[in-house]
Amino acid sequence: MKRKQPEGKIFNLKPQLTLAMKLAATFAITYYGLLLLYEIATIVFSRYFIDSVYMGSNDIVQGQRDFAVLVIQLSLSVLLVFSLIGIFLKKSFGKAMFVGCSILLIIFQLFTTGFVPPLKYFVEVLILLVIAPLRVKKKLKIKDGKITVEEVKEEEKTTEKDPQ
Repeated sequence: MKRKQPEGKIFNLKPQLTLAMKLAATFAITYYGLLLLYEIATIVFSRYFIDSVYMGSNDIVQGQRDFAVLVIQLSLSVLLVFSLIGIFLKKSFGKAMFVGCSILLIIFQLFTTGFVPPLKYFVEVLILLVIAPLRVKKKLKIKDGKITVEEVKEEEKTTEKDPQ
């Protein structure tokens, strides 16, 4: 039994998986999944990495800051992969969670690494732009100073056969 959405909603948050969205979500789950594996390996080997970078330096605060950055980025990647799985399962929280977490990850990466690898940001923004659009369920129209709400009817796809 399907649950109806309340009448007050303007946007349909339940994702409709179009071909472009399926392709982008498949690429995104691969991209963020590999990023997640990289971050897990980085956290496991962070002790050795931080020691080799600072060569025995006693700056403990810097090491804690680096570890905190790794943990925050790991948690954002876990949330992104979880939200992409939610999109494939057509959960209503998946798309909103993906958009929020991906914007947070992009901003976080800008603050921590800067705009040095611009291709990474281009790919992440492109994924976001393909997956993020919401389907409009109702339209607001203003006629003679009155606001009316009208349902948007989905256009039925009719294919006409060639007479040839």
